[in-house]
Amino acid sequence: MLSPLYPWVLWYLRKARNRLVFENFTVKEHRVVPSALLEARRLQAAQSLKMQKPSPPARAHIYYDSTISGMECFLDASWQVSTHYGGMGWVFKNPPNGWSLTNSSNRSHVASALLLDALAVKAALCEAVALCGICSDSKILTECINSRSRCVEIQSVLRDISAICTSFDFTSFKFISRSFNLEADSLEKRSLQDLGNYGLHG
Repeated sequence: MLSPLYPWVLWYLRKARNRLVFENFTVKEHRVVPSALLEARRLQAAQSLKMQKPSPPARAHIYYDSTISGMECFLDASWQVSTHYGGMGWVFKNPPNGWSLTNSSNRSHVASALLLDALAVKAALCEAVALCGICSDSKILTECINSRSRCVEIQSVLRDISAICTSFDFTSFKFISRSFNLEADSLEKRSLQDLGNYGLHG
């Protein structure tokens, strides 16, 4: 295997630690290495495929904060007022090497769209393995986090976000327009639809 395995082992160990601390969920030790090995193989396969295709012209990341090196995470959330269902999606990217990882989740009994946006940030940070630039199209939430202002509606989640951030050397929260967040938008809509279908047939 050409791709190094240790970053993936570290990734899954940190995910397991975060799930234990913030969700009281224990990940079995024997699942860490197989999961890391699978992701390393996927990355190697993707890199091999990329080498066979001509590279498209480089485009400027005008939404990217150049003060951040390493990983960035694009996330989005969609809340349904009639059911209080919510879908969340996030995309981790490392621009220098073209690496990316996607995930999504859904929640029921969510009180508001802003609360769901905050929960999406918390969930993404629980999966992050290194310093990370969080990119969200929720202007209210990013301003609330960056200004450290109090917001009763989401205060408990903001405290969790702050606690998770202490495990990183540096984390940034940046507002981006929805047009730059289409991949995460697609993930959260699909996740919300899955929850709605489950609710109808469950």
